[in-house]
Amino acid sequence: MNKMDTLACCIALLGCNGSAIALTGEEAKADVIAQEKAWSDAVIHHDIAKVASILADDFIGIDGRGFVTDKAAELKEAEPPAADSTAPLLLKEDLSDFTARIYGNTAVLNLTNTAHFSSKGKETTVKYRRTTVWVRDSDSWHCVSFHGSRVLEPPKN
Repeated sequence: MNKMDTLACCIALLGCNGSAIALTGEEAKADVIAQEKAWSDAVIHHDIAKVASILADDFIGIDGRGFVTDKAAELKEAEPPAADSTAPLLLKEDLSDFTARIYGNTAVLNLTNTAHFSSKGKETTVKYRRTTVWVRDSDSWHCVSFHGSRVLEPPKN
């Protein structure tokens, strides 16, 4: 490689602005949805390292009960329950109705989550609408914000 080729490669790399490959809109949407699913799976399987890799260090969440959490609280909640715990156990989440919007290195994801819990031998299901905000760094998407709202069933007459 001569000096001109080397210079051209350096200029091309500088032009990437830290991003190795620009994603198309559809690729970005698919990646964000995959990260959302991976987060759900990691919480259910108590994979603390995976949850930590998905959430941004400055993550802020508001769950369906209105509780505000940060990354440390989310990691604590993802831990396996104590043997004598009476708290509801998250069994699975059915994620559906995805709408992803991409704004450069930022994504907003809206979806429905049907969460299945077990407590004292009884299973319950709670439906939520979720909004997550994702930011892409040089290698992956990280969740910076979460908001969940419980879907209430209409009154029965």
